[in-house]
Amino acid sequence: MTDHDDDLLRRSQDAIDEAKAAAADVTESGEDDLVEEDLPAADEAAPTDGPAPAP
Repeated sequence: MTDHDDDLLRRSQDAIDEAKAAAADVTESGEDDLVEEDLPAADEAAPTDGPAPAP
């Protein structure tokens, strides 16, 4: 690899690392409320519109 390729690879990896860090900081707005109120989150919600149609 050339120095130019190494620089491009390093900058690309830096951008990927920054995106991963930013994504790790994102939470659902209601998620924090459940944690703060010590309420359980729904693990298995029932469908609201009935069963799925047969294939």
